[in-house]
Formats: sequence, C-alpha cells, structure tokens
Amino acid sequence: METKSSITKYSIIAGVFVSAIFPFLIFPKESNSTLFIQILDFGTFWNPVFWGILFPLFIIFLFWNSAKKISSSLNQISYLKACSQFSFEVSSKLLIALFVTYITGMLINGISSVLQSQIPYQILFSILVVLFLSFLLMIMTFISSLIVIKMSQNPQP
Repeated sequence: METKSSITKYSIIAGVFVSAIFPFLIFPKESNSTLFIQILDFGTFWNPVFWGILFPLFIIFLFWNSAKKISSSLNQISYLKACSQFSFEVSSKLLIALFVTYITGMLINGISSVLQSQIPYQILFSILVVLFLSFLLMIMTFISSLIVIKMSQNPQP
C-alpha cells in the first residue's frame, strides 16, 4: 500500500513538471515559430484556457491514472519494464489526445489556405509538427517515468 501511495504522489509531481514545460512547446516565443502555430491552429485559435489549464490537468490525470494502474505490479516486474509500461500508458493517450485536438481544430477552424493545392502540404506539415510535439512529450514522459519508478521502488528512510 505504501508503494501505491508513493508512486501516485511522485507521478503527480512528475505530471505537474511535464505540464509546466508543455506550454513552452506549444507557445514558443521565437518569431519563426509563429508559422508552426498558425498552421497547427493550436496557439492562435484555441482558447488559452484549454492549453493553460485543461490540457495540463489532463496530463496530470494521465500520470496519476497510469501510476495507479502500474502500482499493483510494480514489485513483480523489472525496473525498465515498469518504466516502459508507465511511459507507454501516458504517451499513447497523449498522442491520441493531440491528434483528436488537431482534427477537432481543423474541423472547427477550417483550413486557412489561399490555394487549393496547398492544403495537402499544410495537412502533412501539421501532422509532422503534431508528431514532433508527441515525440518530445514521449521523451519527457519516459524520463519522468524513470525517476518516478526509481523513487517509488526505493525504501523511504
């Protein structure tokens, strides 16, 4: 029972850390990245409350829920297998959430393109950017899973 509470506590802390870094990936300050934001329709057309409050809470919930699921088998499986399971649980759901958000944004906002011939390239570029964001989130999730599992497996003094 102690391991279950410690892994959920550490996973919530890691979720807060990841969700604190994520807005910097969505809303970068460089001038050349505004093209990415306009193509994705993430930062300019979506409500900042969604990206600033709701999506980070969703990330924290995913970390907590994944830790709760893996806590029962934490002592029976190896360290790397536990990290992989935790990371896969969180990353797969984040990838699905980003694609659903992207598709919903495309349906609500439409595709802003001057020429009809630009639409397939705009969609392809947008999907690549979503995959890049997902890849960065997967890396952050795996690193945080390494820390969360290691800290919850160590006996507390």
